[in-house]
Amino acid sequence: MTMAAAFAPVGCGPTDAKPAAASSVEPKKLDAAIRAIDSYLAADKPSEAVFVAEKLASEAPGLMRAQEIHGRALVALAMQPDLPSQDRADVMTRAADAYDRAAALAPANAALQHAAGVVSDTAMRHTQAVAHYEAAFAADPSSAQYALYLGMARARDGNEVEARRLLTAAERAMPESPDPKAALADLELRSGDANAARIKISQARALAPTSIELRIADARMRRMAGAPRESLELLLALDAPLRREPACAQEIAAAYMALGQAREAAGTLDESAAAAPNDWKRSLRAASAWMQAGDQVKAMISADAAGIAGAPANEVRAALSATSDRRPGG
Repeated sequence: MTMAAAFAPVGCGPTDAKPAAASSVEPKKLDAAIRAIDSYLAADKPSEAVFVAEKLASEAPGLMRAQEIHGRALVALAMQPDLPSQDRADVMTRAADAYDRAAALAPANAALQHAAGVVSDTAMRHTQAVAHYEAAFAADPSSAQYALYLGMARARDGNEVEARRLLTAAERAMPESPDPKAALADLELRSGDANAARIKISQARALAPTSIELRIADARMRRMAGAPRESLELLLALDAPLRREPACAQEIAAAYMALGQAREAAGTLDESAAAAPNDWKRSLRAASAWMQAGDQVKAMISADAAGIAGAPANEVRAALSATSDRRPGG
């Protein structure tokens, strides 16, 4: 499921059957506000959409439509590429709050519960995400998509048996989709069977050969199966802008570290940070990697860049305390 699909309008739930009872906003004013927000979102003006949506949500706290569209507008704002990383995290947290409020008003709305789960996951609220995925699947157990997301959550929580049941069911229901196969590959890796993981990720990539996300997953599984050179071959063949994206850069760095090439790992993360100077998290990764490589001067340069970009002081100190026991990319 794409981000856009996950955060698409989910319609009115049962609690919206009588909007007047849940809101002091007149129906015509409500419809006009929602049309305005949708228009701003369609025109890629999320800041304007959020401004209108926040006012509507405050005036209609008991109306699911108002809370949901507020969350959707915040997600659109968080996805703006020029937004600093810390601001993005803060906005996504606000979006998760809005979706939580909407979901509480329509507990049987499966699509809304699923969207709330995706937003919570993106905001790093994994426990809340699981609750939403469970609610979505309970409301519509026939949905392979809901089974897939709940299965991935179960895998993350270490419930291998339940995860495998859900993911296998999703794979059977969606034989042409790479997503269940990729999720099963991750489950095999978590279970310690790196070779089985490689087989599954190869099957997933065969269905989506141009997917960068699956290419990175394939590289990670090759590295963890003891073949970091193969991992590097997969990722270094990408164009430079793609290699500098955080997920790719971190995996390249992890492969270099597996080969004992700490300076190459640090250089990779340094290039990623230079491509986005306002993203202090990238700069801190570079600082940590330079410390592991034994180059305190370059580590301080990266740490200073992170501080200028707004990194909290405690995060900077942690990066400069990195030791060789830590590895980029996990």
